[in-house]
Amino acid sequence: MKTDAQRGFSLIELLVAAAVFTYVVASIGGLFVTAINIQRRATGVQKIEENAQFALESIAREVRVSTVTSGDTDCNPVDPVATATLTIQHPVNGAVTYRYDRSSGVGILYRNDQAITSSDVDVASFAFCVSGSGHDGHQTRVTMPVTIQSLGGSPSTRVTVSLQTTVTSRDLTTDLK
Repeated sequence: MKTDAQRGFSLIELLVAAAVFTYVVASIGGLFVTAINIQRRATGVQKIEENAQFALESIAREVRVSTVTSGDTDCNPVDPVATATLTIQHPVNGAVTYRYDRSSGVGILYRNDQAITSSDVDVASFAFCVSGSGHDGHQTRVTMPVTIQSLGGSPSTRVTVSLQTTVTSRDLTTDLK
């Protein structure tokens, strides 16, 4: 039979148990933080995809059936302001102006002065590169390179995506004859 002095745990046993417990809790905490960061990055990617798809598809849909009236622009301009605006003549909506603005510190795309990208993302760079809008007999092409990044969170959870699309404007007056 054990005496009162022999009952319980020794100091060594308590220290080993505390060390094992601390290691397990720290490991689980690290996994939890990693899972939260992955979830935040996934949310950032989703916001970027939604904004980019909406903005580019909206612009492409209107450009496809419109006449570009703002003229040709170079994709690598010395002055980036030259490629920040696109003006089209839509057969139903009339004159439409798309504009990229970064004056507030966060890049935003506008359609007739109404934002078409949300405040959750920063359009880091955007350009309207137009070719063939003159009377050269070629179809007008609008290339739109864009870089979008998510806002908020830590730098490790921010996501940046670069996309580019090209849209060809169709002359509906000759297509419908």
